[in-house]
Amino acid sequence: MGRAVTGVDAAAARLEVASAWVMQSSLPMLLAHRKRAWRANEALLALMRTVAAPATATGSVAHWPAPLREAVSRALADDTAEPVYECALGGVQPDAMPEQPTRYHPHALAAPPQGLWCNLYFTRVDPDTLLCTLVDVSACVASEQQLALAEQAVYARDMAYAVVYGNMEEVACHVRRDSDDQFRFVSVNHAFCAAADLSQEEVVGKLVQEVIPEPTCSFALAKCREVMATGATVQWEQVRSFPAGQGRIGSVSITPVMAASGHISELIATVHDITQLKQAEQQLRELNADLAQTAAELQVSEERLAFALDSAGEGVWDWNIAANTVFYSRRFKQILGLDPREEAGYEFWWSHIHPDDIGRVQSHLQTCLAQPDTMCIDEHRVRHASGRWIWIEARGSIVASDEAGAATRMVGTIVDITATTELRQELERSYELLAQLAQQVPGALFQLHMTPAGLVTVPFVSTMSTELFQLTPGQIQDNLRLLLARIQRRDRRRLRQALRESARRLTPFRAEYRVSMGAHGWHWRELAAKPARRVDGSVLWHGFTNDISERKRTEDTIRQFNQKLERRAHYDALTGLPNRVLFRDRLEQAMRQAAVGQHGMALLFIDLDRFKEVNDLHGHDAGDQLLALVAERIGNQLRPGDTVARLGGDEFTVILTETTEVEHIEQTAQGIIDALRQPFQLGVEQVSISGSVGITLYPGDGKLPEDLMRNADHAMYRAKAAGRNQLTFFEPAMQRAAMRRLKLTAELRQALAQRQLELHFQPILDNQTGQITKAEALLRWRRPGHDLMLPSEFIAIAEETGMIHEIGNWVFFEAADWSAHWSRMLGRTLQISINKSPIQFLPHGYTSDWIGYLDRQGMPHSSIAVEITEGVLLHLSEPVFRRLHELQQGGVEVSIDDFGTGYSSMSYLKRLDIDYLKIDQSFVAEMLHDRTSMTITETIIVMAHKLGLKVIAEGVETSAQRACLSTHGCDFVQGYLFAQPLPATEFEKLLLRQPFSGAAGARASH
Repeated sequence: MGRAVTGVDAAAARLEVASAWVMQSSLPMLLAHRKRAWRANEALLALMRTVAAPATATGSVAHWPAPLREAVSRALADDTAEPVYECALGGVQPDAMPEQPTRYHPHALAAPPQGLWCNLYFTRVDPDTLLCTLVDVSACVASEQQLALAEQAVYARDMAYAVVYGNMEEVACHVRRDSDDQFRFVSVNHAFCAAADLSQEEVVGKLVQEVIPEPTCSFALAKCREVMATGATVQWEQVRSFPAGQGRIGSVSITPVMAASGHISELIATVHDITQLKQAEQQLRELNADLAQTAAELQVSEERLAFALDSAGEGVWDWNIAANTVFYSRRFKQILGLDPREEAGYEFWWSHIHPDDIGRVQSHLQTCLAQPDTMCIDEHRVRHASGRWIWIEARGSIVASDEAGAATRMVGTIVDITATTELRQELERSYELLAQLAQQVPGALFQLHMTPAGLVTVPFVSTMSTELFQLTPGQIQDNLRLLLARIQRRDRRRLRQALRESARRLTPFRAEYRVSMGAHGWHWRELAAKPARRVDGSVLWHGFTNDISERKRTEDTIRQFNQKLERRAHYDALTGLPNRVLFRDRLEQAMRQAAVGQHGMALLFIDLDRFKEVNDLHGHDAGDQLLALVAERIGNQLRPGDTVARLGGDEFTVILTETTEVEHIEQTAQGIIDALRQPFQLGVEQVSISGSVGITLYPGDGKLPEDLMRNADHAMYRAKAAGRNQLTFFEPAMQRAAMRRLKLTAELRQALAQRQLELHFQPILDNQTGQITKAEALLRWRRPGHDLMLPSEFIAIAEETGMIHEIGNWVFFEAADWSAHWSRMLGRTLQISINKSPIQFLPHGYTSDWIGYLDRQGMPHSSIAVEITEGVLLHLSEPVFRRLHELQQGGVEVSIDDFGTGYSSMSYLKRLDIDYLKIDQSFVAEMLHDRTSMTITETIIVMAHKLGLKVIAEGVETSAQRACLSTHGCDFVQGYLFAQPLPATEFEKLLLRQPFSGAAGARASH
């Protein structure tokens, strides 16, 4: 009990000490107790007297501001042991205290609040007593409020500046000078980007000289430095050199921006387009001499000024309909030969119109007044001051109407067309004369007109057209298609081409063509016309066409007679094949072509085995019938361009042109042997024979026709001696080559199973970014005991033996797996291109489900691209087309390899949905020093882009070639400049060094 009393006494003592300290403090302080009266010191009472009624001086808490009382009460109610209470009182004013204390937020008020602002700090003396200290922060709050209002004003100003800057039509930019005295773009508006044809990202942060072309750049930089030195705005005019609006005139202004330190570090530049103003000034200068005397009248009305400017050189009239007065310009009076100073009114005009025309003019005028939106145009005669009649063309428009819609003012012009009218009348008389003369000639005279846009019309054709085409002149002139429909289709295309060529070169247009005459069949016509180019760029032909049907019939009779003579002299009467004479000529031609074209040629000598037996047993008629059937079977084994001939008896020869492959020669010869081995049906009899074939090659086996024929004959006899029904090459070297080929075929059959085949990859780069986006998979054979073999050494064998299908499927699966691996590694699809042989598209070929495999692997179908040669297009049968179309429908992209070296028709690019064209490396290699190669390369790129295709250039070996291809817009590049075909592991290392910027890899065989 003694200790408790002692504790209470100690607490009371502490309270007394605190109370004494509060009373003596110079700070506004309050000692508040939960159950006792609150005690305030003199400093707090003085503060309360500034914000409350005088009663506050008595110390009555009830008269204190409510925010203060409530804040102390809440602090007392808080049982927190530590002094954690801090609050702010705001806006305390005499006799107007707010109900709730609020904290000031700088962006919440339009103007700083007035009154006393205090912060209250509480310290707990004992569980029931708090010591409160008040700190006056009114000055700080006022400063914060003023700063907030200033920030708000700056923000509003910046927003307004951004709106104006971004939407202004004038070109504007903001530049800053760097420490190295270089000027750099800080910002540009949309008008600047449009003029420079650049995005803001391509400009902001760049140096001025990196964006603005010369010579504008140097001049502009000099002006910028002038502004930095003088601190004054500079202005000048110059012609734009930006891509957009090039040649337009701008008023340029550069204004300095002062920093808070007073130094200039930034500039604002604007360009105001004054092209139209300058053009208007130029036009005004040119027209000033003619318009000086009429300036006073033209100022009366803006409409009169605009119309006079548009009608420079024509007489202007202005009719005030309501007042019935007319203004006539100086030029108007000059046209009529009047003194410009002579006064003239409304009646003047009507008194000068020709009596025969006045009624029509009045009627036309009334129609125009009733249709205010219609331009009134009329041609009539008026009396000149000299007394003669002249033709004029009057034009007028209603420019003002009253509330009821009635016209009150009409403005127009007149122009003297006397010379034009007389010329037109003379031309009409000439046409009449021409029509009369045309009736006297046997053919039809005509005029043909082609506009610059290529539109063809017939302004004139004589009446003989009815006899020549069964169409009247009016029908042809109104609808040329009626005549075109009667012309034979092939002739129609030829006529169009000849007409365009005549227009382009201005050479005579001559042609023969066929015309349908209904029940009378086709008749021949001939035309001849001479072109002349007119001022407007169009071309006008004057020509003549007539009937040449009889002449054509005579020519056909002569040609048929000559053909019969030719056939008797050069063809075998029994088989229809070339005879010995024509064969010799064909052989010499083939040898010359092979020598020029640097390719091979083969001569086959065929002798029928056991033909003499058939002839002896069945008679000569049966023998002749057999020879005709033999000729047919041999011909069926040959290509177009090859020749089969009968030298006599049972001896035949075959000329195989443009061939360097022994396997093709061997296949052809074996095909002939197999065809001859099949039974022949001779009437009711069936006979069997065979053939022995001797083969000789040019130029290896002989340089003269006699040498080749002799050697082929020797080879044929060796075939007979070896047992007949077989082929024999003259050269033993050819036999060795055939044996090597057989061995190569056997080893190739084991290559897949023994894992001797592998893929090498060559990168294909995006020509813009230098990034490897694709690769071409190239097949290699690591044949034991030999160097790494390229496809050119074994693919032909694979195609002939059918192994190409199995190899092709293996290439696809291998390429797809690598594409999936590298795509995961890169985080994007890396497309692999594979070459597909034409044989793989044939109906009997087996191809695995490529699309299904990609789906099972979860790969995009575009991960694989198929490269085809133009050879596929040459044999684009319906089954081949369907197989190619299935790949495209599945999302596999297709490219044409070695484009430009084959004979494919452009129509296939339209029929097939091709994605890429690969420019052959021969063009790329020669394009920098061969104009033809450069033209072909440019043409392929332009054509591909017009068709929506991408272009890949092969064989890029130098930086100059790449730069040239970039200039012409080539999309992708491939070649030894970047890398040779690499094994997969080496190619993966290359992928990790992107983007590509230089050459890599040594030159190697592709």
